Amino acid sequence: MDNVGNLDLAWCQGYNGGEAQYIDGDVLCYQCGRNIKIIAEDGVETVFAFKGQGVGPIAVHKLNKHIAIAEYCINPKIYIYTYPTFREHMVLQDGAKLEYQKLTFSNSEYLAAISGLPDFELILWNYEKGIKLATVHIGSEVPTSLGFDPCNWRQLCLTTVDSITIWQTEQCNDQYVILPHKVRVPVADPSQEIDDEKDQDRSPTRASTRMSRYTVDVPKAAIAGLIGDNTEYLQTIQDKLERCSPVSQAWTPTGDVFIGCQGGQLLKVNDEVFKARVMYYPPKRPETAHTRASSAVEPGSRKTTLTDIQPIAEEDDNLLLQGCLTTLGLHRKGLYAAGEDGVLRLIDIKGNEFRILEHCVIGEPVTSMSFNPSYKNIVLGSSQGSLFLYTPDESTCANRLKSSHFGQFVGIGCLATPSDILISVREDGEIQAWSYDRGMLLSTLSLETTTVSLSCSPMTHLVAVGTQTGFVYFIDYTNFQSPRIVDRIRMARVPITHLQFSSDGDYLLVAGNDQHVYIIDGRPSTRFDVLGYTEFEGDIIEFEGDIIEFEGDIIEFEGDIIAMTCINSNKDVKVVVTTSTHTDKRSGANKLIYFTIPADITTDIKDKHESLKGRFKDEAIKKMNLHLTIPSYGASIGENNTLYTISQNSKKIISMALPDVKPKKLTSPESYLVPASDVPGHQLPGGHLVLSPHGKWLASYSTDGNVIFRSIGTMDKTVYITPHEYNYNGVREICFSEDGQKLFTVGFDGVLTASFWNFTSTGMTKAKSAIENARSRKMRLMGPQQQEDAAMAAMTGWVHPASASRTNSTLDREEREKIEQEKQAALENEEIFTTPVPTKRIDNTWLEDNQILAILEEDKQYADKKHNLRCQIRDIRKSIQQMMLLNESQPDIEKLNRHEFDLDIDEQTRLQALGEAEVQRVREEIEFENLAKMYLREMIYKECWEDMKVKGRSIQAYNSSLEVANFPLKDRRKESLELLETVQTRRQMEISAAEATKAVLEPTLKSTSTADEEVLEGEELEENNTEQPSTTGSLGALYGGGSDLFYSQFDLHSREQKISQIVLLEDALYRIKVTFNKEFDEVYQKKEQEIQKIKDKNKRIKKIIEDLDLKETVVEPELGVLEKPELLLTVKDSEVTVEKFLTPEQKKQAEAKQKAEEERKLREKGDNIRERALDMMMGGVLEIKKEDELKKDVPKPLFMTTKESEEWTEEEVKSAKEYEKKVQDLKEEREKYRKQLETELRKLEQVIADNMTGFDEVLNQLFMKKVKVMMVLYQEDLKINRLRYNLLLEEELEIQEHELNAKLEHKRVLKQLTTEAVNESKKNLEKFRDDYDRLLAEDKLMDKTFRREFNDVSAVMADTLFKLFKKRPRGQKFKGADTPVLDPSAPNPFAERPSTARQNAQSKIAMEQAIEELDRQSNMPENLEVQIWERLCHYRREKIESEQLVKTKALVLAEMNAFLQKRQEEEDSLRNETEDIMTQINRLREDRQRFTINLEVQLLLKQGQVEVDAGRFVHDFKPSALLHRSVVEDLNKTIKQYGEKKIASMMDSKDFRKGIIQLEWEHKRMLMEMDDLQNKMKDIQFMKVTREIQAYLSEKDYVSKKTQDILILEQTLQLLKKTHEKNVSEKRKILKDLNKTIRTKESSNQDLDSQLTEINVSVNERKHIDDVNAERRLDTGAEKRYKEIVQRRKLVDLAKAQAQEVAVLRAEVERLRMRTFPALVQAWDSHKAKDCIRVPNVHLRERKRKELREEWVLL
Repeated sequence: MDNVGNLDLAWCQGYNGGEAQYIDGDVLCYQCGRNIKIIAEDGVETVFAFKGQGVGPIAVHKLNKHIAIAEYCINPKIYIYTYPTFREHMVLQDGAKLEYQKLTFSNSEYLAAISGLPDFELILWNYEKGIKLATVHIGSEVPTSLGFDPCNWRQLCLTTVDSITIWQTEQCNDQYVILPHKVRVPVADPSQEIDDEKDQDRSPTRASTRMSRYTVDVPKAAIAGLIGDNTEYLQTIQDKLERCSPVSQAWTPTGDVFIGCQGGQLLKVNDEVFKARVMYYPPKRPETAHTRASSAVEPGSRKTTLTDIQPIAEEDDNLLLQGCLTTLGLHRKGLYAAGEDGVLRLIDIKGNEFRILEHCVIGEPVTSMSFNPSYKNIVLGSSQGSLFLYTPDESTCANRLKSSHFGQFVGIGCLATPSDILISVREDGEIQAWSYDRGMLLSTLSLETTTVSLSCSPMTHLVAVGTQTGFVYFIDYTNFQSPRIVDRIRMARVPITHLQFSSDGDYLLVAGNDQHVYIIDGRPSTRFDVLGYTEFEGDIIEFEGDIIEFEGDIIEFEGDIIAMTCINSNKDVKVVVTTSTHTDKRSGANKLIYFTIPADITTDIKDKHESLKGRFKDEAIKKMNLHLTIPSYGASIGENNTLYTISQNSKKIISMALPDVKPKKLTSPESYLVPASDVPGHQLPGGHLVLSPHGKWLASYSTDGNVIFRSIGTMDKTVYITPHEYNYNGVREICFSEDGQKLFTVGFDGVLTASFWNFTSTGMTKAKSAIENARSRKMRLMGPQQQEDAAMAAMTGWVHPASASRTNSTLDREEREKIEQEKQAALENEEIFTTPVPTKRIDNTWLEDNQILAILEEDKQYADKKHNLRCQIRDIRKSIQQMMLLNESQPDIEKLNRHEFDLDIDEQTRLQALGEAEVQRVREEIEFENLAKMYLREMIYKECWEDMKVKGRSIQAYNSSLEVANFPLKDRRKESLELLETVQTRRQMEISAAEATKAVLEPTLKSTSTADEEVLEGEELEENNTEQPSTTGSLGALYGGGSDLFYSQFDLHSREQKISQIVLLEDALYRIKVTFNKEFDEVYQKKEQEIQKIKDKNKRIKKIIEDLDLKETVVEPELGVLEKPELLLTVKDSEVTVEKFLTPEQKKQAEAKQKAEEERKLREKGDNIRERALDMMMGGVLEIKKEDELKKDVPKPLFMTTKESEEWTEEEVKSAKEYEKKVQDLKEEREKYRKQLETELRKLEQVIADNMTGFDEVLNQLFMKKVKVMMVLYQEDLKINRLRYNLLLEEELEIQEHELNAKLEHKRVLKQLTTEAVNESKKNLEKFRDDYDRLLAEDKLMDKTFRREFNDVSAVMADTLFKLFKKRPRGQKFKGADTPVLDPSAPNPFAERPSTARQNAQSKIAMEQAIEELDRQSNMPENLEVQIWERLCHYRREKIESEQLVKTKALVLAEMNAFLQKRQEEEDSLRNETEDIMTQINRLREDRQRFTINLEVQLLLKQGQVEVDAGRFVHDFKPSALLHRSVVEDLNKTIKQYGEKKIASMMDSKDFRKGIIQLEWEHKRMLMEMDDLQNKMKDIQFMKVTREIQAYLSEKDYVSKKTQDILILEQTLQLLKKTHEKNVSEKRKILKDLNKTIRTKESSNQDLDSQLTEINVSVNERKHIDDVNAERRLDTGAEKRYKEIVQRRKLVDLAKAQAQEVAVLRAEVERLRMRTFPALVQAWDSHKAKDCIRVPNVHLRERKRKELREEWVLL
């Protein structure tokens, strides 16, 4: 068929609210499907069919009159067309890989495009030259608006849902760079601005713990583990504040941008600081109360209408609410804004206050706004398919330019000839009539309901429309300008998805999803009588019946039957319906119903029905049920009963022959249709087939958007068109005109297209057959058409019935209640009740009405029989009621159950079956629930009991609520044990290697100490090798968690060590729990033993209580559920409160068991010889017990009961006394035994109480042990958590380092690229500067060579010509497009600041005009030849062009300089950023090193060892320092030594002072003695003879007296000698002891010397530290004190020297003076002089000591 011709697009209709833009002064265009629709303001419409592969976004240049259209395919191109010729101006290639998202023109020659998947780039083109200037990646966010600055093409604003970016283009000759400037989007709520500012100032920090001294700045991205590009989006993800959502933009002449947001906020972005300021916040809408009406409508499910938005506009015109700023446009008067509320507002942007100057109600949501080039008109586009024209200065309301009512087309059809009218229906019930030739909208009719199908009668001007609710509307189009509804029939309660008239219009086939095909008489004269119906098996396939998203709205596409087609054959209509019995309707049809509507079907139609319901007999319509061997879509019947369909698998068009005779069986081979031939079809699965009216052409359409035409004779040759896009689900329906010359299509994109054939010479021959067929049909149907049109005109218009005040469900309920009341009343009155026949309703279907008629007819036919049956039933009911009353009076054993009176066995069986089914259902539900609970129980049992190596249990105290639980433990996994073994082995190897290294590197020191010292050193070494709990950080070693494999907390530097330490600590936790569990088990066994002992004692206690007949409770301790949790796993029968359900088998077993038990008891009640013998021989017991004997009473003598006491005999009295004595003895024995039993009872109770108390004490100790164990476990857990935290922190630091390294590498790459760009720019600049200098030199050379060029004129003329040569046209201020610059009322806001390209173009034109003005001969001097003047003009023109070229080059040179400067600044900035990153990396490495070296350890310190002030809650150890105890002890020891030295020095000073005082006292005493001796000498000299002297003189035996005195003195002397010897011996002993003490002190001094050496080392270290810190101390008096000390030292030395000299001089003086005295006196005086010399030496020594002591104090 390719030689027939081709189809050309004639017109298209459909507008979805997309961008409608001006392309000329009064012409605008918009995208209509895959075409461009052109419409003028006067209403003239044209269409441009785009020939590319798919249609993407479009853009319009209203100044240059260019249209840019992007393809939608792989490697799409951008086509630039020139209006109005639509000549291809340029093709832009290699911009995107799959799609374009946005296109926009600048006011000059530049085009910006945004590509989609997979590159997401912003591309800048010079579309005039077809050059791609620059490309930059922008991210995957969907853009909402894109626009150039009208005054500066170098600025471009791009907005997405949550971002605003200003892109700046920089140029260096032919190099272009696009740089972004991100603008922070403000918050949507003004109350959150403060929180937004806080978030900006907040910097992420990460400290290790409260105990740490250092903190590390760890970014949130490093904490999250993100590296690379993902770090940029973390802040966006964590931003919890609701921000504005930009949707529109408008540039100002000053370079600022107004941004409209979805929430109604208006932003203004400053292009200098790139900061957004909120100019207006919308008021919050009040929350409406929750009502039934509001809850019935879901959010977003209701569309905005004029009735919704009008009250808002009337309420307050100065308010902007949500969705009011969908579009923005800048005008000289202000900023125009419109949106979803359907109001156009003019906002004042000049003042500081937000004001709305004027508003205009549009009435429909506005989605597009565009100004014409003169800014005098505004075109507004609506999502409801309308275009409005608004003139700001002349009108106050908008004029509707076009209204096509946008919505999804669900059906199209052509009216019967001679009218050339196309009918279409949309899903919302809008029926539209279009003209064939121009596509003008002729009329509309709204059904106000959802429609799904349409069909036009070929015979009359009738249109049938099927609705979602199952109605079929019949519309009269005799007067196409005012159509009317003439009838409505409800055929089903499901959507009428299929309507089709027969080829002559006699019948209308109706089908839905209720498995019925209805046949309606399609002639209006018969009032559209329903002839009947037939049924089919399976579901009607709804092709493309998904819910898809199109242009933002959710649209439900109701599908078509896979095929329902018919064809007239000899006035018989053959019908084919394909259905599917598969659950998945997309799998295609597998069944086919083929029947024939005979021409005489209307005659005797009741004979052709099976019943009064109207179902046709299969024989009457020759119905065949066939099978399709290949699942298929679509169907069409051609000549010779050939069926054409589309294969679902191969997508080929196949043909099959329909049988003429019905197959005998449904499973016979004849019932399976086998393909006869096939041809290639569409690219995508699915599709439909349509046969042309003359039956020669077959058209197929599918979701790929193509319509393929084939000739029935040559199926392999095709002609195809692509009226719709496959990405919008392709073609929905097509329709041929009556003559087949025109094709109309509708797609899922909401567009209606008309294509006309453009036949070739060969095609014209083939087209004549179609025209002749149409003409013959027209002539054949002309008579019936006139009759039916007249009949339809005579029909009254259908009027929609008034809506009932009550719903159908309410009416049904009331009717049922009324019937039930009447039935009860009839039963009470014993009357016959007849169920009323259902009445017809308005909403009944045709089939339901037929069912009612059938019931009425049946009632009439069988009325007598029904009456007799009702009478019999009444009598039977009375009898049964009497029997039931009699049954109530019978005994219970004779009563019958209620169900035994039911006579309806079938009903009874049915009810029983229903009950059993319900019981079975409930039982299955319970079984499933029980199964789920059993599974859950098994899982819990497995996890918490079976898999537990140590089951969890507790021990409870006897006398308190104390409870101690063990540690439940699971078996450690094999992987954990293997890891533990690996760690232990590695740790042992490390310890062995460390010991071997130590043995090799540290030579053994020779032992020089004594044995005691060796033992002491061994103990110290053992202490040093064993780490104390204070440094291990826990007491785990004391509770079974110790190990030699632990790392010291001070050695955990590497990551592997920390991981190994965690594994070892977890093993320690397990061992601690195991150790405690062992003690727990011991206590548990002890309690079990105690309970057993108590039970044994309780047996005796119960026996005693029984014997004593006491009412005391016995303490019977038992193991509770917590102590024996396995009790929870078994359920006792006593715990089940409901009756146990027994199966029949269990009941039989229980009965057999009960019977066996009864037999056993009966056997036991028989003659038991053993028990009888025991009773007879031993009273029924084998052992005689004392308590049994005491229970027996003394037998009372018989006479005491038969006789009175006065009648007793002596023997009887004696017997009575013996009886009383025995009774008294028995009482005494009983009392004694009672007391014994009470004592035993109390003893047993006390023993039990003591045992229980003792066990409670043991349990209390276990509890205290548990508390300590828990403390130890928490300590170990704390260490594990600290290690894990350190590992986490190391990982975060490592991630941060990786990120910084990646960033550093990125910056280095950028810096390298920038450096290369700088170098290249320098080269280009130098090269360009050379060219510029050359041009400048050539320009100057033209001035110098002027006179040589005109040397053929006189000097005077040469001067005149030179002046004319230097003359230039005046500079002009060029104005904007079509607008005077100085006109303040000009509507164009950019008139005063036109674009640079436009300025250059206008400047060039003005310069050319000025030069032409200067070149006129009227300006030529007199007497000058014309040739010379022309040469001057030519030379001057060259000079001016040279100057203009120089100026242009100068501007380019300036741009290149600026470009180079910016690149250099970027290079410097990148260098600084690189250095900053290096600094950060170094700081991070220092932090990692610090955290690796400065470990955080856990310590256990006793009270008193922590000298830090405790905080309120937790100790803060950040400013603290940890010292070893020996350091403090050594320091205290040193302080004590210095104190002792100071005391000794003070004692020496005191003794020295004491000696000086003593010497001074001795000196005074000797002076006094000397005076006394001198006095004595004087007394002797002047002595007088006394009596004593006289006695001496008078004594005779004076010698004997002296001898006696001497003897006495000798005796005394001997005694003194003995005493002296004794004292000497004692002193010698003392001296010996002192010598021994001296030796001990010497050894001590040696020890002190060694300690002194260590102290000197410490002093030197302290001195070194003091010297280091001396520079930090600001002590200004140190130098002064030092000078004073030195001065004093010198003075002291000088005084000593002078004192010595004075002493020597005195001694010399005394010596010289003594030479003159006698020898005796001289000797005495010399001795005295020596003493006098020694005294000063003592004083000197004392003074020297004092000075040294003072110097020591100063030091």
